[in-house]
Formats: sequence, C-alpha cells, structure tokens
Amino acid sequence: MNDPTFDLQRRVGTMYRIVVDRQLCSGFGSCVDAAPKVFELDRSGVASLLISETDNAGVLEAAGSCPMGAISIFDADSGEQVN
Repeated sequence: MNDPTFDLQRRVGTMYRIVVDRQLCSGFGSCVDAAPKVFELDRSGVASLLISETDNAGVLEAAGSCPMGAISIFDADSGEQVN
C-alpha cells in the first residue's frame, strides 16, 4: 500500500535514527516544517538535527518532503533504512 498516512500509522512507536547529508542539503526547510522538534536550519541555512533519535513519525514526512533527498531515516533497533 502506497498511502503515506498508512505508513505513518504503521510505524507509530518505532524509534528512528536520523541522518542528514549536509552536503546535499540546500536549506529549503521542509524538514523543519514537518518535524520542528527534530530539525532546524543553522546559521548557514543548512538542516541540522536537534536530536538524532526519536519516535516521532513526522521524520518520515520530513525525509519525504526534502527535495534534495538529504535525509535518511533508519529503524534505530534493526538499522534498516525505512525511507
């Protein structure tokens, strides 16, 4: 099923490890809009993490909304990439 709402609901309770490729980031800020407790734009306008692990499924939306594909999300327990 390709319904993103279903995917977010299915993953509730999962711990995520977030990685931002700062070389790819162009500072659009969609990640901050999707998960403001996880991402911020630093002084140079590049995304940085406020926390590196979370159970906030909004990070999946943040990764999916990044036009540069600079955000990778992993299951913190298995290490499997989930986006």
